[in-house]
Amino acid sequence: MYGGGNLLSAATNAELQKKIDALDAQIKEIKAAQVKSNDFLEERVDKIETSTMVDKINLGLDFRTRVDNFEAKDASGNKTSAKNVWSNRLRLNMNSDITNDMSFTGRLSMYKNWSDTGANYIYSSMDPMQGRRPSDSGVFVERAYIDWTAIKGDIPITFTIGRQPSSDGPSHQFKDNTVRKATYSALSFDGAADGIVATANLQKVTGIDNMALRVGYGKGYQADTTYTYIGDSGAIKDTNVLGVFLDSSLGINGSLLQLSAVQATDVVSNTVNSSGTSTNTNIGDVTLYTAMLEFTNLANSGLDLFAHYAVSQSKPNGITSNQATPYGDYPMGLLTNTPNDTEQKNGKAYWIGGRYTMPIDSLNNPKIGVEYNHGDKNWFSFTQGSNSLTNKLATRGSALEIYYIQPINRYANLRFGAEMIDYDYTLSGYQIGAPVKVSDVGGTTLDKLNNYYLLFNLMY
Repeated sequence: MYGGGNLLSAATNAELQKKIDALDAQIKEIKAAQVKSNDFLEERVDKIETSTMVDKINLGLDFRTRVDNFEAKDASGNKTSAKNVWSNRLRLNMNSDITNDMSFTGRLSMYKNWSDTGANYIYSSMDPMQGRRPSDSGVFVERAYIDWTAIKGDIPITFTIGRQPSSDGPSHQFKDNTVRKATYSALSFDGAADGIVATANLQKVTGIDNMALRVGYGKGYQADTTYTYIGDSGAIKDTNVLGVFLDSSLGINGSLLQLSAVQATDVVSNTVNSSGTSTNTNIGDVTLYTAMLEFTNLANSGLDLFAHYAVSQSKPNGITSNQATPYGDYPMGLLTNTPNDTEQKNGKAYWIGGRYTMPIDSLNNPKIGVEYNHGDKNWFSFTQGSNSLTNKLATRGSALEIYYIQPINRYANLRFGAEMIDYDYTLSGYQIGAPVKVSDVGGTTLDKLNNYYLLFNLMY
């Protein structure tokens, strides 16, 4: 009897053990599922946190490696060259939508020649050139501005506050193989600049696409109160810049017309005499009037066309400083070498060009372009911050450029190009000193400059 009871107990125990083992297996499966679920949730949380950070500020990359080959000839016929000159340029682009009516845009830039470890004093110390011309590997803030649509309605008004989108302006986008990245005609202004611009959007009230009126204020020079004192009679006056711009389409897809007037008062010049003494001096006022016309992909033909025309009016204030030249110290003022000269110097220039996209490959269509610009004796523009090493648009003479763009993929391309510059007058791109015919000066004065280049460009 006891024996039968023991057998029954053993069978019961075996059945219970099976149930316990099954429950234990289920518990382990549940725990494993919980672990996977927790890992999945943690991964989702990490992704959300990362996405939130990225969504706040979007980053973009612009990288360029370039090789230049320069050939120069002076007025006496002597030839010199600088070949196989390599450089790197890095730009980190930033933008963020802060609210529905406010956004931020920024750009950090590094531009250096290969193996160059020393800062270029001129390019790194002059504000419009920072990050725009080769120096050391330092990173500069080339752009940092807020767009704030403060007034809404039929005529919305947006304020652009900070370091402005004033470099690489139209029509550089065709050669750079990108969309329009700046506001103002590159014939008259190219470089970094600080200021405030108010833009009234007139599209709704006029029914004309892209119609806008802009009024801008900035500083070309501002006295550093670390070294000068308020009220000091010897302090240099600030260079104040005021501009008005009108944009409009012409009723044709891809068309843009811009008319502008910009005045810089109390322009500052830094002069250095033969003894090494450096002096900042207010030398006068400069006014630029510019008209620009662009057609992008005209009638879906793959053809882009542009034309710019500008007039510069430079009015010296009669002040000159002794400036070191290869021929000794000479008094120099705003486009003059004559003390007490206050006569206005009028200059003009134009820049025309086109680009054609060849219908060969729907994804990687090659492009070919040509540009030509000409400036007369007294032409002067604020393009010292141009990314062009030759600052060709400041030429007092003629410049021709041809180029070929070969896309590699949707983000990268190669560009082959040639620049040929023929200088008629001296001191192209400088506001001090009277321009003189190259043929009259002779000697080592630069007469012709050619540059043959190849670059790799990535924009992502």
